[in-house]
Amino acid sequence: MKRQCSGFKNCLLLLIMMLLMGVAANSHAKSASCFSSVSYISPAKQEIHRALYILVDETVPLSDVMKKKVQKLVMHWGKPGDMVKIARFSASYRDLYPELVYSNHIEQRPDDKFMFNLHYKDKKQVLKCLEDQKENFRKSFDKQLKVALKNINPKIPKSELFGSLKLLSKQLVLPDKAKEKVVLLISDGIENSAVSSFYSRGVLKNINHRKTISSLRKKGMMGYWKNTRVYIYGLGLLADKKQYVNPKRVQNLKRFWERYFVESGGKVVEIGTPELLLTVIE
Repeated sequence: MKRQCSGFKNCLLLLIMMLLMGVAANSHAKSASCFSSVSYISPAKQEIHRALYILVDETVPLSDVMKKKVQKLVMHWGKPGDMVKIARFSASYRDLYPELVYSNHIEQRPDDKFMFNLHYKDKKQVLKCLEDQKENFRKSFDKQLKVALKNINPKIPKSELFGSLKLLSKQLVLPDKAKEKVVLLISDGIENSAVSSFYSRGVLKNINHRKTISSLRKKGMMGYWKNTRVYIYGLGLLADKKQYVNPKRVQNLKRFWERYFVESGGKVVEIGTPELLLTVIE
């Protein structure tokens, strides 16, 4: 069923509803706890040490080579205490909306005191479950990331970055209690919506980051990125390979996104224009 809306407020309400539906629909991605069958002692305390949020802009024109690079950047995630969430977004266009497509975490081995009080059979079962959980995490993470990247479609006419990022940051990132939060935004960084457009006659505009940030604040469109470390992959990447991209305008676009995240409480580690000059994201 195709979903349509009219008016900015109506579209924003629809986005919120669709995001919540997406969260509920994909909750099955989470692994069952390895301690759920142990009822005779208090459950082992589990904490999320690191959380990775991969936010995929479905309008960014990534090549197959670039998609493989993204996978290599994050495939080492999956240690005990790690959590990964993958979300996709583009615009409130037809049936496209911000959606959580994957959420999973790996539990930690409990301390020796907890393990000592386990029955032998339960201890053996818990240890095996923890090993299986790591393997299942690796396979499911790899599969769902490939699917999210495969569904990218640069022909989508609009890109609602600001509205989508505000929703995703508020619904997915802000509530989590992880000690470390890492955001990988896969996007060209080019807004093209009713809120704002970074295009002028089909060409990337010369962005004034101060005026644009001020406008976003007035419209209540800033995100919630407190205590996050941010990486951006694909900035300034255009679908038309023949179109010239002015390096100065790309640098202005880069400065804008640096200020956007910093003024929303985050810390920008590196921005790829379009490539990230590193081998892994920690």
